[in-house]
Amino acid sequence: MDVKVRNIPAERQKLVNKTMARVADINDTLGATREAINQMKDELLDLAKHKELFVTDEFVPAVRGTFKDFVAYRLNEDDGSGRALYVSLALPEKSSPPHNHNNWAILVGIDGVEVNRLYVADGAEGFKQIDEIAVGQGVGVALMGSDIHSIHVQGEGDVPVWQLRCYERALELQTDRVQYDADGRTKLFPPNSNTKDATVAA
Repeated sequence: MDVKVRNIPAERQKLVNKTMARVADINDTLGATREAINQMKDELLDLAKHKELFVTDEFVPAVRGTFKDFVAYRLNEDDGSGRALYVSLALPEKSSPPHNHNNWAILVGIDGVEVNRLYVADGAEGFKQIDEIAVGQGVGVALMGSDIHSIHVQGEGDVPVWQLRCYERALELQTDRVQYDADGRTKLFPPNSNTKDATVAA
């Protein structure tokens, strides 16, 4: 009896390509709007249900103490639109200061939990936290370019937290991200440079 062996990278790439085609349709139809990114988030949540295609030994976490305990593997080909999808691995206790992305950003959980705290900064209200979302399996967060969040990776030891991350612009090109301190003062927040290509021929 022949036993069919799954080609995990090829299966993953096929689903990634279908999902990103739907993301493109939503983006092209609705533009960069909150309605659009919430619909895109739903598409990514469906993709993240295929945990066995992402949580594999193809993807190796960063060594503790390097690259801010984070690595992101790009999953989609560059089609000229700028949109980029990654599977990310972050080690427990990793955190970031409050920051925006200056482009839309969608994070959905695959395995483990990353707490996202959401903030508002304006002249009347000052700078304050307004929400907290535990992004884990079946949960995501969709952010407009001006939305402010911080991340706080949960877990124990060096067991990574896995997510899908989709951006309007590739992570490494987000050099205009803005970081906020507790008083609302700002400075540029450069992106993490630890990104790798994980696309395969479909």
